Amino acid sequence: MGMAIDAIGFLLVLVSIPLAFGILRLISKDDSLEFVSFIGERSTLYAILGLVLLLVTPYGVFVVLPIVVALSFASPAGRLDWTEFLNRRLMAGFLVLLMLGGFGFMPTDTPRAPEDWGEPFATENPYAPAWPSSQQYTWVFVEPLDPTNFEVVQSLVLRTPHQHNPFLQVESSIWISSLLGMQESRMRQAIDLADERIPLLRIDSEAFRLDQKGEAQSHTFRPSSGNVELNVWVYECYATSGADPEGTYVGEVVIVGQSNWGGTIELLVVVRPFSHDGLASDPYAESIVNQWLVV
Repeated sequence: MGMAIDAIGFLLVLVSIPLAFGILRLISKDDSLEFVSFIGERSTLYAILGLVLLLVTPYGVFVVLPIVVALSFASPAGRLDWTEFLNRRLMAGFLVLLMLGGFGFMPTDTPRAPEDWGEPFATENPYAPAWPSSQQYTWVFVEPLDPTNFEVVQSLVLRTPHQHNPFLQVESSIWISSLLGMQESRMRQAIDLADERIPLLRIDSEAFRLDQKGEAQSHTFRPSSGNVELNVWVYECYATSGADPEGTYVGEVVIVGQSNWGGTIELLVVVRPFSHDGLASDPYAESIVNQWLVV
């Protein structure tokens, strides 16, 4: 079902240009209007080529759209076309963005759930935004002899309407999430769970920040299914609701992900308090990631 939804979503994006032509021809009632030139000489074909490039271009629309617009202004004839066909191009562009946005609402597959992890603590995230669509499972792993030594683990599938290919897809999605502050909203559930288990500190899930520890690092994980090389993002988490304006260090967050064709990524998020043994002995949470990778 997942592949079918992905294919339908991309087809909706591809038909946005023909749909714009059909709407324009219906409104204008001009039977002489030709598809290949309704937004400029050969511009229709170039626009469709740009949509096809979304299927293979890293960072997707954030790379393709600026290039297409820049090329359309590159020549004097191209700039004249903007004057003549401005309204038609704006309508076509609006429909493309509308279809991309609509694709972001399409449902995703269920997240990876290793059998050894048991039943998830939660199968939804009340703080996750409605767009883009996602599904998230959450577990809390507690050391029996030390309840403060715990990990909040989240496995999720996230729709990526900006990009339909796996090339740097996780990287582009984390970049967008950081840019728009979406990581913090998705992290609030994990922060709430951590707050319940740290008696010495109070962490307000509405008052915390994540500071990335350097650049993402490429790391080779070694699950039983064979070596897998992934980029790893590590963030320090600070509670900002106290008296310290810089915030109080309360733990770390590890994020890894795998890309997919069709417009979804799979992410694993591991949240550990400042006192957790693994912050020094297992900084990339390999013990958790290896189990997740074999599913």
